[in-house]
Amino acid sequence: MSNNDNITTISIKDVLSIVRRRKWLVIFPLILVTIIAFAGSYLLEERFQSSTMVVIDQTKFLSKQLQAMVPGQEDRRFSSQQVRSQLIALHNEIISSAYLSRLIGELKLGDDPDVRKQAAKINVRRPDIPINQLVYYILIEELRENIKVNFSGADIIEITAESDDPAMSMQIATRLAEIFKEERLSRELSGVRGALDFSDEQLAIYKNNLTDAETRKAEFQTEVLRMRLDESVVADTNIRAINADVDNIKLLIEDNRASQLEKRRQLSGYNKSQLQINFGSKYDELTGNIRDESDRLADFMSKYSWFDPKVLNANIKIRSIQRDMEELVADVVNEKFKDAPVAERELLREYFILQTAEAVLRQKQSDFEVSLSTLRARISKQPEYEVQMRNFTNDVNSARVIYEKFRDQLTGSEISQSLMRGEAESKYRIMEPASVPLEPVKPNRIKISLLGLVLGLVIGGAAALLAELLDNSFRKIEDVENSLSLPVLAAIPEISSLKGRVKVG
Repeated sequence: MSNNDNITTISIKDVLSIVRRRKWLVIFPLILVTIIAFAGSYLLEERFQSSTMVVIDQTKFLSKQLQAMVPGQEDRRFSSQQVRSQLIALHNEIISSAYLSRLIGELKLGDDPDVRKQAAKINVRRPDIPINQLVYYILIEELRENIKVNFSGADIIEITAESDDPAMSMQIATRLAEIFKEERLSRELSGVRGALDFSDEQLAIYKNNLTDAETRKAEFQTEVLRMRLDESVVADTNIRAINADVDNIKLLIEDNRASQLEKRRQLSGYNKSQLQINFGSKYDELTGNIRDESDRLADFMSKYSWFDPKVLNANIKIRSIQRDMEELVADVVNEKFKDAPVAERELLREYFILQTAEAVLRQKQSDFEVSLSTLRARISKQPEYEVQMRNFTNDVNSARVIYEKFRDQLTGSEISQSLMRGEAESKYRIMEPASVPLEPVKPNRIKISLLGLVLGLVIGGAAALLAELLDNSFRKIEDVENSLSLPVLAAIPEISSLKGRVKVG
């Protein structure tokens, strides 16, 4: 007998024959498991879902000219990678501990007795963590598992909350969307308010500068004609020296202002009122001394050379008074901000010392310019008057340009703040409010029943196959021949027409 003769083939007809013979072994598990699966689904906890959609509208209520003035209103385009990063950031923001902690507090989820019992059990193992903190840990993890954040494009956020209480699922989705909206608006308005405070502070400083420049110009116009040149003075040499000092002072003032702006940026956490300090009567006294010495120095420089002892002594005295002022400022700042970190306190000291240095420089600049104007007026009334007038006019124009820039920035910040408040409901708009779900999403009884049906079919098929394998009876002629190694000479077929007709008796 060849190897091919030992190979048993199973056809579809054989399979159908097995199913007919063992049909109850297939049908019974099929029905039983399906019924058990369907009935068991009623023992599972019902879960409800509620969703809300938040639309982020990039509204533009301003003209292009005004958009250029308003911080954050410029037209920006993002790459696909930037959009994906932004969506990931939004997802993490919505399920962050800060948002969920606020949600827990507002919905009083921490009062759930089951959660507190669970926290009490954990507290036995971890007594170093307070129960209330454990409650928040547990609730935050549960909320993260039951809250889903999906995106439709880059401007529609869908927040879905799941709970065993349909009303609670709606409340979680609704309140979380409102928290997201409130926090985003608060953050944007906070940035605008910071810019508003800073612009307002700088506007006041440069308004004073403009007023001072205009005042100096007006005073010069009334006094210059009464000045006379002292014939014992070499005026041209003094004019050049004073001019050089004025130019140097202006450069120092610009560097000082740049340093102040940088320090103020690093101290953005402090508002305008926190950075207003009264240094006391001693400081006022030193300021008066600086003013007097600066007046004397300017007067000396209009009469004597730079290397004259009177000029040198006046400069030394001004520097000495300035050091005293800086030490006084440092002491007052250390006392007022003693609770601030060391690095932050050092920044504050540097910031106020820079302001003190600027005041000294501006005082010297003012006095030198007056002295310079006096000399020039004495040399020649009309030509030098026109030159000095141009200098004063330039000073006024420069101060006005800076003042107007900060005024425009302040106006832009005010417009931006008003705009954000006005468009609060349109920029972060709840397009589809959450509603109380009428039907649970879990358990899905149809799906469970279908799985039970498939499982019952598998069990029944396996049972029928096992029964067939354990059945040693002969079903085909080939089975007899293979078992006995003898050929079958004849076979008597089943006469189905005589079934049930043979009677005994």
